[in-house]
Amino acid sequence: MDKKPLQSKKFIAYLIADFGWKFVFLYILFQTKSKYDYYSFTIMFTLLIIAGFIQVGYILGQAALDRYIALLEKAKQTKSE
Repeated sequence: MDKKPLQSKKFIAYLIADFGWKFVFLYILFQTKSKYDYYSFTIMFTLLIIAGFIQVGYILGQAALDRYIALLEKAKQTKSE
């Protein structure tokens, strides 16, 4: 539990994915230059939705993992007493 976030492979993968979709989003914004057609709007909206699901999934996964670890440590303490 002494690990820092940047030492976690899952966290680094999450950061790469997060910055990746933001880069793609900004690239599309600069390419369209405020003349949105149906295709570019659909791509941007899809990127936004997918990124939201990824972020929520990551946060919920980490919360579930933390709960599992806490329960495991509690069971260890109970067993040793």
